Amino acid sequence: MDPKALLDSLDVGVAVLARDWTVEDWSATATRLTGLAPERVQGQSFWTVFPTAKGTHVEQALAEVLADGAPRSVLFPARSGDFEGVIFDTHVSRTPRGQLVLEFRQVREELSPESRAAQILMAFEAERRLYHQMFDTLPSPALVVVVDGSILESNPAAVALLAATDARALRGRNLAEWAPAAQRGALLAALRDGVHKPQQVRLGIEVGGDQVAEVDGVITNVDPGRSAAKLLFLAVDVSREVLLQRKLLQSDRLAQLGALVSGVAHELNNPLAAIAAFAELLAVDATSPQLRESAEVIHAEADRAGRIVRTLLDFARQRPHSRQPIDLRDAVERVVALERSALKKARVHLSTDIPDHLPDPVGDQQELQQVLLNGIVNAIQAIDAGGKPGKILIWARRAEGYVSIFIDDTGPGVPPELLERAFDPFFTTKGEQGTGLGLAISLGLVKQMGGRMFLVNVEGAGARLGIELPAAEAPSTPAAPERLRSAQRALSVLLVEDEPSVRRGLELMARRLGHTVEVAADYAEAEKRLEPRRARYDVMLIDIHLDEHHTGFDLFEQLRLEGRGRERRVVFTTGDSMSATTRDALRVSERPVLRKPFNLEELREVLERVA
Repeated sequence: MDPKALLDSLDVGVAVLARDWTVEDWSATATRLTGLAPERVQGQSFWTVFPTAKGTHVEQALAEVLADGAPRSVLFPARSGDFEGVIFDTHVSRTPRGQLVLEFRQVREELSPESRAAQILMAFEAERRLYHQMFDTLPSPALVVVVDGSILESNPAAVALLAATDARALRGRNLAEWAPAAQRGALLAALRDGVHKPQQVRLGIEVGGDQVAEVDGVITNVDPGRSAAKLLFLAVDVSREVLLQRKLLQSDRLAQLGALVSGVAHELNNPLAAIAAFAELLAVDATSPQLRESAEVIHAEADRAGRIVRTLLDFARQRPHSRQPIDLRDAVERVVALERSALKKARVHLSTDIPDHLPDPVGDQQELQQVLLNGIVNAIQAIDAGGKPGKILIWARRAEGYVSIFIDDTGPGVPPELLERAFDPFFTTKGEQGTGLGLAISLGLVKQMGGRMFLVNVEGAGARLGIELPAAEAPSTPAAPERLRSAQRALSVLLVEDEPSVRRGLELMARRLGHTVEVAADYAEAEKRLEPRRARYDVMLIDIHLDEHHTGFDLFEQLRLEGRGRERRVVFTTGDSMSATTRDALRVSERPVLRKPFNLEELREVLERVA
């Protein structure tokens, strides 16, 4: 008779284990008794199939048989399929090849109390300890409750969630005590329905009147065979997940705004460069005071628009963190320029008081601008909420080793009980209009720059946001405006620019400085200008973005590969935001870049430096 057929015909289940505990054979009766099909068992570790036996008297008995070969009998419970809670009477023996043979049968009432009681008690005690340990070590809050919500058991994570001293302090209390009043009815209904079918519920957790968490709860009946059901309430704290989703949504909106600003920048900066160039030339060569005044106004406004675009790009693009002296007055002016419309709409007058000889704060200018912008926006919103005109004062003073920057507003101030929470992530008093991220992010930026930040109420004057940053060793001296200087010597300049108005404006600027200029409208025309070996230019002004197929870096690379050193004469120009790829390419090229719009003095300086 076939050995396999013989095993399958026995009225006891048979399992054969290799010396490494792998299940080599599993009989048909074993499948019937345990509900485990051979393909789920064979080739697996015995301890994977019966994990609850690991570390118990069962493992000890099997190890002893494997060691001395003396057969033994052992009882252990099954935890599989429909046979949970069933006890198996198992005879264990060893083969000449060192395999273990387990012959087991299901036992119930026929157990002899005199001979089996101790082993049964040991088996159930092992089970009880195991599941108690599993319950306690769950990383998620877990409670065992009855239908009315009364708590029977709680694990340490649940004790922490409900801010109790220990598990004993929770026994007998009702879970609904921690639910907001509006959610208690839904919670109790879910508990009742959970007797017959697992339920899911979203629940806020309140401690001391404040919501401290938001959880997704799963309710299931873990003792369905009894009339008095015991329900497991397993909670997953989704507070951070919900808040992070809001943060990601906000970040996505900011990323879209950044992409929009970056895309529009080139379309704005190129015409601004042309306007600024022609206006400056008109002002320099004006034949009357009235014409000079008009040209200077045009140039000043074009330059102001360019500064606003550059500030927007500073907020939009990612760049490495820097730590250097910051021109505080310039940083404030840049941010205020962005908020002029909002200030007028909210009927808010903004003034500044920054002493001339104040030391420069040390940090990252872009990050400080972000902190200032958030502070001004908060102040505007606080005043606007009151429905009356108001004032904002930005002022700065020197402290010992620090520069203190203050933003005062005449709004209603911050309720005293909320001042300590103002910098908490996701805490907001603006309802759906706020994310609760502004001050938290600002605090992080200021700390990263080595500074401090605080918020206080000023009696009779609203709120004051204070920013303290390390001070530079010496105060900066405002640069005096320089008069136009002619070039030290005439240069031969090749200008490669795709925008006609910008190309003409830059050509006239370079000619006004006394240089000889040749122009190219695109990559192909620039190639022709550079093709003759006799073609030699002192400086080549090349726009980074030339056409849909070529960039200024392509032209630079062509010059580098020819090996004549002409690539060292290149100056790049751009009116666009610089991506990480563009910044890397500029770093590799080691060439200077002029950002549009620029003025005659900036052009004169870079041309002379490169030539």
